[in-house]
Amino acid sequence: MTKANDSTPIKTLEVLEVLASAKEGLGVTEISRTLGLSKSTVHRILMALVNRQYVLKDEVTRRYRLGFKLLLLSSQVLDSLELRQLARPELVELANRSRETVHLVWLEGNEGVYVEKIDTPETIGLLSRVGKRVPLYSTAVGKSMLAFMDAERLNSYLQKVNLVPITPHTITDAEKLKEHLAQIRRQGFALDYQENRLGVICVAAPIFQANGQVIAAVSIAGPDFRFTLDKAKELGPVVKEAALSISRKLGFNPGF
Repeated sequence: MTKANDSTPIKTLEVLEVLASAKEGLGVTEISRTLGLSKSTVHRILMALVNRQYVLKDEVTRRYRLGFKLLLLSSQVLDSLELRQLARPELVELANRSRETVHLVWLEGNEGVYVEKIDTPETIGLLSRVGKRVPLYSTAVGKSMLAFMDAERLNSYLQKVNLVPITPHTITDAEKLKEHLAQIRRQGFALDYQENRLGVICVAAPIFQANGQVIAAVSIAGPDFRFTLDKAKELGPVVKEAALSISRKLGFNPGF
C-alpha cells in the first residue's frame, strides 16, 4: 500500500480500512508497516479511535479491531436507504398532486440530508440535490423535525447551533423559534417562507420511527411566484398525512 497522506483524517481513515480487512485484528507494528506510518502515529490514531469506541483493543493479544460503533453508523446509512424505498409511493403521489419538487430529508446530527428528490415537471425548478446538507432551524423539513424532538434534545441543539440569519426571514431568536415550533406541533406541519432561500416556499411534515422518535421529513417546495404561501398551507395536511403513512410503514403508532 502506498504511503498515507499527511492529513491526519486521511491517516485515520486508512487505519480503519486496514483494520476492516483483518478479521483477527492487527497490532501497531503491522499497521505501521502496511501504511508506512511511524508506530507513534499509528498508536496515537488508535488511542483516539479506542476512546471513541470505533476501535476495540484486545489487552491479551494487543491487537486492534473495528468496534461496534461503526456498525451503528453503517446501520443508519442502511436505514436511510430503506426509508427511500418505503417512502417512494408517497413521494410520487405528492409530486403528482403538487407538480412541485418533493424532498425526503434524513435527520443526521444537527443537520438534514437530502436522501431523495423528485423534480417538478415545470420548466423552473430547484437546485437541491441528493446528499446536500441543510440547516434545521431555517428550513421547513428541519423545523418539522425540531418541533417533535424531546425537550432535552431540542435544548441541546439550540445550545450547539448558532442561529445565523440566512435570509431576512430567518428566525434567529431561540425563544421565538421555540414558540414557532410549538405552533408546528399543534398543526402537524411546518412552513418555510423564504427563510432558507429567497424566492422559495416549502411545506414539510416529520416522519417517525417505531419508538416515536423523529428521524426524517418529507416536503414540497417551489418558487414563490408559482408555489404561493396559500398553496403551501393548503397542502400542509396532505404532506402531514403522507409523512404519517410513511411513519406507519416504519412501525409507528400515533395512538389516534
